[in-house]
This record gives sequence, C-alpha cells and structure tokens, in this order.
Amino acid sequence: MSLIKLLACLLLGLRLSVSPDATAQTHYYGHDAVEDKYGVIAPWYQGQNGQYDFRVRVAAETLKRYPWADRDHSVTPAPEFVYNGTWSIAPEGKITVVKEKDWANGDLGQRAAYVLGGMIDYYRYSGDAAAFTIITSTADYLVDHCQTGPTHGWPNFLISVPTMGTRYGDCRLGPDDSLQSGNGKIQLDIVAEVGLQLVRAYEMTGNVRWYGAAKHWADLLARKRNRDPLRAPWGRYADNAGSGMNGVQTGWIVFILTFFDELIRTGYRGVNNEIIAARNAGRDYLRATLLPAWTTDDTWGRNYWDWEDPVQAENITEFTGSYLMDHQRDFTNWKNDVRNILSLFLNHTSVSPKSNGDTFSGAWAYPESSGCCLRSLWYGPMEIATVFARYGVEAQSTWAKEIARRSMLLATYDGLENGQSMDLIDGGSFVSKDWFKIAHPMALLHVVRTMGWLPEVMGANRENHIMRSSGVVRRVLYGKDRINYSTFDAPAGSVDVLRLAYAPSSVMADTKKLALRTDLTAVGYAVQSLPGGDFVVRIRHDGSTSTVVSGQDPQSIVDDRRIKFAGNWRAAPSPDDFGGSSHVASQSGSSLSYAFTGNQVRLVGRVSSSGGLADVYVDDVRQLVPIDCYGSIPLYQQILYYKNGLTNGPHKFRIVLRGDHNPLSKGTEVYVDALQYSDATGESGFGEGGGPTETQRMILGYTKATDYADSKGNAWRPGTEFIVRTGDLTDSVAKTWWTIRQAVFVQGTSDPELYRYGVHWADFTVNVTVGPGSYHVLLKFAETQYSGPSQRGITVLVNGEKMTEDFDVVASAGGANKAVDLAFNNVQPRNGVIAIRLVGSRVNGCTRDATLQALEVGPGQAAGGVSPKKMSASSGR
Repeated sequence: MSLIKLLACLLLGLRLSVSPDATAQTHYYGHDAVEDKYGVIAPWYQGQNGQYDFRVRVAAETLKRYPWADRDHSVTPAPEFVYNGTWSIAPEGKITVVKEKDWANGDLGQRAAYVLGGMIDYYRYSGDAAAFTIITSTADYLVDHCQTGPTHGWPNFLISVPTMGTRYGDCRLGPDDSLQSGNGKIQLDIVAEVGLQLVRAYEMTGNVRWYGAAKHWADLLARKRNRDPLRAPWGRYADNAGSGMNGVQTGWIVFILTFFDELIRTGYRGVNNEIIAARNAGRDYLRATLLPAWTTDDTWGRNYWDWEDPVQAENITEFTGSYLMDHQRDFTNWKNDVRNILSLFLNHTSVSPKSNGDTFSGAWAYPESSGCCLRSLWYGPMEIATVFARYGVEAQSTWAKEIARRSMLLATYDGLENGQSMDLIDGGSFVSKDWFKIAHPMALLHVVRTMGWLPEVMGANRENHIMRSSGVVRRVLYGKDRINYSTFDAPAGSVDVLRLAYAPSSVMADTKKLALRTDLTAVGYAVQSLPGGDFVVRIRHDGSTSTVVSGQDPQSIVDDRRIKFAGNWRAAPSPDDFGGSSHVASQSGSSLSYAFTGNQVRLVGRVSSSGGLADVYVDDVRQLVPIDCYGSIPLYQQILYYKNGLTNGPHKFRIVLRGDHNPLSKGTEVYVDALQYSDATGESGFGEGGGPTETQRMILGYTKATDYADSKGNAWRPGTEFIVRTGDLTDSVAKTWWTIRQAVFVQGTSDPELYRYGVHWADFTVNVTVGPGSYHVLLKFAETQYSGPSQRGITVLVNGEKMTEDFDVVASAGGANKAVDLAFNNVQPRNGVIAIRLVGSRVNGCTRDATLQALEVGPGQAAGGVSPKKMSASSGR
C-alpha cells in the first residue's frame, strides 16, 4: 500500500467511532430500568401520583428547604441559591452551600430565570404559597443589586453574567469590555430571559417595581438596536460605549422577541412604540436570515454564558420552537420549521463519543450540546421535551408526543426523594452535583410545562391541578369541591387545562356560567374522561380573569376546629379562611396531629409577614422540608405542605412548631386552616404502546424548510433522526450531509429528488420512533461519487440483524447515478424503535463511507426493492 493510501486509511480510521443500534440498559440515572411490554421505558416510580409529579415535588421541596443567607452574610436575606449557584447534597438530604469562585457566579441570570419561571408555574400547579417568598427574594435581588450604575452606557441595566464582584452583594462588571472570563458581562439574551420572567412575576404579584425595571431594560434594547436591515439587530454583549455591542447574534434573538412580546401583552409598547418596531425588526431577521440557515450549527447557538457556544444549544432550540408556535400566523411554515429544528438537535448533539447520545429503551437522550457534558444526558431532553410535547398537541403529531413522553419519562429517572439528582445516564452525578440551577430549578420548570401539554399521561392520578393556563395565575385556592383561581389576563382564545379527580358540575368565568361544549371554538368548557376516574377539563374564558370550577370531589377536608392541637394555639377568625377561622400558635413545641386513611395529604393555612417554621412528620418520620408560614403579602387558604404517593391506607400526620423563622419574618406564627386528604384510587396509565404507526419518509441531506412531495403526493421530511459519531464539538451536518445536489439527473425513478442528496459516514444509525406493529423498511440509494462497481460496499443492519453485507449500489442499480431501493418486510420494533444501521466496507484496504439517500418506514409490505448485489471479491478488502 502506498504512503498516500496508508495516510488516507489512517484518517478514515479516525472516523470509525461505532454508531450502535438503539440501546437498552439495566440502569438509568438514579434507578434500575423498567420497560413496558414493548421494551420501551416505563416508570420506575410506582406511587399513584406518578413519576412526573414526584419529580416536581422533590424539586420544589429542595428549593423550599434550601439554607438561607442572613443579614450578616448578604445585602438582604434570601435563600442561598439566590446568591450562590454551587451546592452539595448528602445522601441523607442535607444541603451544603459550597464556597463559589467568582467565575461560577456567571450563571446568576439564567439561574434566576429558572427559579422565577419554575416557581410561577409551580404555584399554579400546586397552590403552594412558598413560591411567593422565593420569587420575591430572587426578583428583589436582581432589581436592587444587579444593575449597572446611572453613568454606564447602558444605565440601570441588568448585569446578567456577573463573573466578578462581591457575591452576596452588588453584581459588578470588570474594568473593561473585553470578553475575558475575568470580566462580568452583560449578555443580552440572558437579560431578556430574566426580563421575561420578571414581567411574569409582576403579572403574578402586581409588583410594579419589577415591572418598571423590565420595561426600562426593554426600552434600552429597543433604542440601542442596530437599524441597518442588512445586519443583526443586536450584538451578543452590551458594552459601556454608548450604544455599543459586541459579539455575534444568531438564534438567541428569540429571547429578546419573547421578552418584548410579554411586555406588549401587558399593554406596554415602549417609548414611541419602539418596542413594537424593534420586535418587528427582530422577527424580520429571524424570518429572512436565521430560518433559511436552519441547518447551520451556530444558527441556534451562542447562548451559554461560559463559552462562545458556536453550536446548536438546547436553550435556543427550546425558545425558538416555542416562539414560532406562539406566533403561527406570523410564521406560516411553523409546522415544518419547529419539527426540523427540534429533530436537528438530536443529530447535532449526538456526535460526541464522550457522550454517546442515542435512544435508550426507546427514549432519546443526549447532552446539552455537541461538546458538553460527558454522559450527563438528562437535562437536554428534559428541556426539549417541553417543545416536542407542545408541538405534538398543536401540530397533532403522534411522533412528537411520543418523543416527548419517552424522553421525559427517562429524564425523570434522575430524581431521588432525598433531593439528589443523578444526571449521568449510567448512574451517578456529574453536572447536578455542583450546579444547583440544573439539578432543580431547571427541572421544575420543564417538567411542569411538559406535564401541561400531556396531562392525560403525565398528570397526577386522583388529584386536582391546573396543568396549563393561557395567562399567569395570580391566586389559586384548591378546595374540596371547588377550585377558585384568577389570571393576570384572558385575551381572545384563552384556554386553561385542568386535570381533576371529578367532573365539574359548574364552571364560572367571572359571573358567567359557562356551557359544556364538545369543542372550544367559543367560550365554554370541554370534559375528557380518563381511565381510572380522572377528567381533563379545558376551559375557554376570553375576557374573564376569575374562574371557579365546582363538582363532587372525592377528597375529604377537615376544618381546623376538628383537628387535635397541643400547646399554645388560639382561634383566629377571618372570613377569608375555610370555615371562617384558623388556629395560630408561635411557641416552640406546639403541635397538631391527625390520623387519616388515604394516599395523599395537604395542610391548608395562611402566610403572613410574621409567619414561622414547623417540622412535619408523616407516619412519625420527620420530613426533609418544613412548613414556612412567612409571606411578604398575606394569603389565605394556601397549601402549606403536601405529601402524595403514599400507600393507600391509614397514616398519621403531625407538625411541631420550631419557634423560629426565616431571616425575613417578623415572627414565628404558624396558621392552620384545614387538612385535606383522599383515598381515591385509579390510574390513567403512562402511555404504554404509544408512538406513530403511520408511514414516515425522510430525505437525508435535504435542507429545504418544506417537505418534498413525490410524484404520488407523499411528503418526505428532512432526515435528521440519525446518530453519527463525528467527534466532540464537530458539526454533523458539515461532515456527513450532502446538502448540495450530488447529481442533477438520476435515472430509474420518477422522483430523482429523493436520490440527489444523502448522508455519508463510515458507520451511522437512523433511529425511527414507532408504535407497536409490523413495518416495512425501504432504503433508497444512488451512487453519486463513484462511476463503477466495487468502489463502495454497505452493510445494512436493522435492529441489530444483518440484512445485507457489502451491498454494491452501482452493481445493483446497473450504473452510477441510478436509483436503487432495498426493501425489508415484517420488521418488528425493538424497544419502540426501528434502528437502521449502515456500515461502510473496506475497499483496497480502506474503509469507505456508507451512504443513504432516503428511507421509508411504514406499516404493511414494501413495494419494490431489488435483490442486492455484493461487491466483487477482488475489491481488495
């Protein structure tokens, strides 16, 4: 072999990272694997409330019981995570705040956005008043201590990446605007991400100071934008030189657009309508520049604060998909664009052999990007599942719903009751053990939101929850036989989704009784019954911000007058309490106890500025999270504590006052109004047997934003759902996609467009998500690189079974640039996936790339297909 050939083979050898068939393991993250009868991932958690609700409760409880920074240690008392994003948690659940390096505090902006967004949505879902304290502490710190001074070029503007300065004090910028890691930075997309949640926090609480700060940030963004239509409206970072900006803007513009739109929703349009104009300019840039470049790696990148991130990233992928669906009339190709961008992320992030993203027991799992973070494969799918789930609903896509369901089910294998998050798919913790924002605030936000789009299979059984709402929920009272809630607004088309343990007998919107309807083309409500006794209720309430849902609830409620108290308690009458009064005590050791029969329990009470702490015991076991009755504003009939997923039977509930309080409270009072519990049983299932059974068609290497319609009218989408190990931080599109037509004329087909592009690599696997059934697999080839036979051989494996070896495309087709198909029938899914692996054969001592132009997977038998011819034995393998 010549030296040139030897070097070529060595280079090719570097590309032979194995691309395995779909994977199944015996253990995922924090738990042993459980599969359903089809080999698809199933819940490890067996409590009646379900695995998703369990993960939400653990995340929320961890935030609620986090240690506080007191007045001696911080500019104002707050939970430690407000100031410090690093943490450690022991197996017994004890949280330790780790001394943080300046650089690590750069995640403050994103951390705050996750905390605010997660708690806003959690309150709607649970009615837990603790959300208000966490929201207020976080928002106050940002507005009071994390803005530039009045003489800065961007005055009174959020310092979103404070990688230097005094933690637990004022955020600071560095001595200059260089992008060194030692300088604090004003990263504009993160400013907008925080601003969005600050506006939503205002919508929930009415805090006009936060609203004013967010409006000011938006005004500056609008005024200082680049007005040249040929350039991006913003740079990545703000600097001190007037309207100065530096860095590259790509898809992260959607953060700014979403922020603007939320303000516009509140009625704020900016000075001289500048926010409207800036929003429109940003949309033009998204539409004209970014969407046509949807396969370019950094189009949906450059968001992470700790590096340049010129690769597709989870946060931008999520926000872009959501934004396009928020504005379907303005982005009329949204069904294709959202699907393409979401599925491209599967391809882009699975390139690294350090991570080996793939499908696991039928569920996609992958890292946050193509270069981070080893086998931590849970928080990327957890975030993207939210958008897949919404797309599944809005585009009526079974494919997207199933990817979301499986991905979130696998991702929530990470959580443990003690608050630990095991983020390594093979077991153990890597990212979550240090970065608190990812372990719980991020998980809380994305799990709650995904549940809202798939309430039938993700909602808690035999409980009552507002799963999703069009407007931010300001107040909610989860009572027996009655749920009363209000939203910030209710524009036209406002639909809220609830999952209830009962069918409503009445739904009121303000003072109007709504009609039961079979659809929601007009104001009213629709009811969907589920197996197990629950109901999904969808309520359309245009223009009405107060909603009351009434019906016969199977849970029981015990007024405080019927509860056994011990110690220094007194009655505290109020017309806002259930039954007209609460019991209040402040002395250490004062207690209450109640025995009940059921599988869930909730303590209802008040919060106030004098609220104190109490320990909770369930069946004589002290719980990790205490009750905290502190609230910056007084609230009544709120959930103070809940525990679900209990075995259905007799239990004991007890609280004991500590006689102590958090650093903000003025007293130690604990207010008890009522106790709720339920022994209702029943389950609606977790979606076993789900997945698309219709025919799926893909053109590989195809980058057009719309599907190709073949001569029979069948739609072929861009082929993105394949695994190829091109290497850490590499671009799978640039390395493996033939995005330009490789042949203009392809003979032997009425649809040459199917054969003009393709992908190529020594070893790659297409993972097709399917439901149970029997399928055909039709693979389409055309040799567009070599002119003669025995120049390329391809081995095809389907679900690990070798279907053909050393397949010679030219010999089988009768020449180059000629279409040839291989058909395989009676294919059964393995772990809910049909995995099609293609491996290149050795030619003249070197391994050459396998190729594939298009494929079809569908029910029944395939029409067409040739008997494959093998490479000649004299090809020098």
